[in-house]
Amino acid sequence: MTTFRYGPVEFYAIGFEGDRPGPGVLEAIDDLVESGTVNLLDLVFASRSPAGELTVLEIDDTDDDETGTSALALPGFAGEEDIETLAADLPPGASAAILVIELLWAKAFAAALYDAGGFVTGRYGVPAPLVNAYLSEHVG
Repeated sequence: MTTFRYGPVEFYAIGFEGDRPGPGVLEAIDDLVESGTVNLLDLVFASRSPAGELTVLEIDDTDDDETGTSALALPGFAGEEDIETLAADLPPGASAAILVIELLWAKAFAAALYDAGGFVTGRYGVPAPLVNAYLSEHVG
């Protein structure tokens, strides 16, 4: 059986009003990492000034409190083009956390799919607020 060093990777831009996310968001990310659901590969903060100028802060020196090593597995993985694409719709006065995460839960499945000669032909995601709004209207 094939063993992949990394599982599937996804990029997310999570927007916020103002210049930074609240502590609850960072705690939620930490919870996902600690539970073994995801591996945080890279983290970037972007903010757009009221005048429309984009400022990017690459986080490469986060420390894991227990080990003293970087909590990011692959800092710098999100390239300039990735960041610009993900921040393109960021409105003035808002900010975004750009996350690159490895889906640890899908790692073994990806290897099994590869060994079977299979491949993903499409993927579609629906954000949780939309799922819940739809269900509240249609599945009372």
